[in-house]
Amino acid sequence: MRDLVDRFWLKHAQLQQAIESSNDALVDSLDRELDDLLHAIHEIEADGFDDARIQFEFFTALTKVEAQDFACVTRNSELLSQLADRYFDEDAISRGRYGMRLPEIFQPNPLSQETYLNEAILDAMPDRIAVVTTDYRYLYSNPANAAYLDQRPMDLIGRHIVEFVGIQRFELRVKEKLDACFAGETVDYTFTKTSGNRTVVVRCRMTPCYAGPGKLIGAILILQETADRRRSIAA
Repeated sequence: MRDLVDRFWLKHAQLQQAIESSNDALVDSLDRELDDLLHAIHEIEADGFDDARIQFEFFTALTKVEAQDFACVTRNSELLSQLADRYFDEDAISRGRYGMRLPEIFQPNPLSQETYLNEAILDAMPDRIAVVTTDYRYLYSNPANAAYLDQRPMDLIGRHIVEFVGIQRFELRVKEKLDACFAGETVDYTFTKTSGNRTVVVRCRMTPCYAGPGKLIGAILILQETADRRRSIAA
């Protein structure tokens, strides 16, 4: 994995030089090589946390480097979302296809016997991700989720989610689904919302989160937004 990433960045630097020197033939050649390397890095199925971390960090860094190119940002965000589906999707986990497990995000500290949240992967995700405890309070929020709520990640810790979803929505929908997740179920549902003149579909996935064998501490929430295609077609 690391060798492919290093090779990509080397070719990427060569591409910038070729562009500056207006060497069109070399630019075309390097473009093709970079596409192949990008595909290869994305398609590797990580056996554990280290390789998965390299993948997420690579695509996050690439998105920053190509921030001025909207098409590239869109592509890289989609690839990051696909990695999340690959490693964090409950169906893939139940099939035993990958070595990653959502509960492994929480890992025991052998020196203190306490638990800590490994945020390296989750902080890099473009989707909104949060961990909610069994008393419905935020234990963790990645920057994307905090920004959506107009908060800093650290300011969300310990606050009840009813502050952000409202009492009616909490009682009618959110609480029931969280309780099912706390009971051991994986909950996956969608809902629509309107922001200005734009309607979006939100997919919410809730997965039980454990700090150790049999020790449930809450639920991991992953929220992904897409445009409402029905509205687009009707327009």
